[in-house]
Amino acid sequence: ELGRTGDEAVLTVSDQGPGIADDQRERVFDRFVRLEQHRGTAGTGLGLSVVRAIAIRHGADLRLESANPGLRVRLAFAVAGNIKNV
Repeated sequence: ELGRTGDEAVLTVSDQGPGIADDQRERVFDRFVRLEQHRGTAGTGLGLSVVRAIAIRHGADLRLESANPGLRVRLAFAVAGNIKNV
């Protein structure tokens, strides 16, 4: 979903999977972090760390939220005052 909230352009992507526990959501942005339930799957634990670094580099805010059930990823960019709609 793409929309505008105040002075931000916001992209949200939601799924209906198992989600990520509240107390683990910031931790998954650390490099090489793999949550226990995903240790048996392929990966290095770098993906979300890279995504957040790119978002910050572009002045965006990246957050993980509960979609109940599932996970919602919220990526928000500040928009210039002359942009009417996204």
